[in-house]
Amino acid sequence: MARSIGSILSKHMSKILHFGRSCKAYLRMYGERAPEIKLCCETCGHSLHKHGRYYRSVTTKYRLEQIPIYRLYCPDCGKTTSLLPDFLVPWARFATWVREAAITRKLRGFSYRQVRTTTTVPAVRYSHSTIKRWWRRHLQTASSVSLWIAEQLISSGFDGDLLQTYPSRVAAKPVDTLIWLQQLVALYTPAPLWRQGVGSWLNPQLPGPGFL
Repeated sequence: MARSIGSILSKHMSKILHFGRSCKAYLRMYGERAPEIKLCCETCGHSLHKHGRYYRSVTTKYRLEQIPIYRLYCPDCGKTTSLLPDFLVPWARFATWVREAAITRKLRGFSYRQVRTTTTVPAVRYSHSTIKRWWRRHLQTASSVSLWIAEQLISSGFDGDLLQTYPSRVAAKPVDTLIWLQQLVALYTPAPLWRQGVGSWLNPQLPGPGFL
């Protein structure tokens, strides 16, 4: 009997790790050999074993790249885990820094056309519907990511009133939460990372599919 898509996906997980902040760096380090990393299964705790690799596409600002994605296997429960570099999230075709640049420009008031033309070259340009989808998803996840970052700040000893920085307490809109998220990220993220974007630094830390 053929297995359902749901049963297949339940046996497969992805984990985002710091494997280089660019495709070039990642391919230089792991283009031909798997990263030496020891992980345990998040379901049963058993040590994971190397389980080959597959190739997937990732689109940067200038080109489409093919990179290897290495997998680990749990011999106890049978689950596989794909090790994603920090510039990718599951199912995303575009690198994190491209999507982050698009969201940042949209938040600043750029038109969809301006967003598209300033974040990629014509050869790899995405559609209006793509940036709209990224924008909707970011609005939907802003609240949970904001609360997670606020919790990290408080647990690390931050004693300011984080709610005081929320843009509007009356008739708040989703974009207000997105602005608050930007403010929290500025407090939480080391300043040198802002020049290249913070999504690749945050994604491996978040308990979920990623910041961007």
